[in-house]
Amino acid sequence: MLIKVQHRERGWQVVHPAKPTAIAFHEGAVAFDFADALAREHHAETGHSSAVRVEVLEAAVEAVRYG
Repeated sequence: MLIKVQHRERGWQVVHPAKPTAIAFHEGAVAFDFADALAREHHAETGHSSAVRVEVLEAAVEAVRYG
């Protein structure tokens, strides 16, 4: 599973592939911590790999991967 932390004009959002809408945050660090917790939880519960990718403008980096 890939969870995205995206910078937007007015803040940050976390996009989870199983959720219909993005979750908004004012601070990038809080958004990242939330996404990281989701990824760790998914890996712990399923044993499947999960990752968090941070996207800012045209750049993206896979910041963390479990499994």
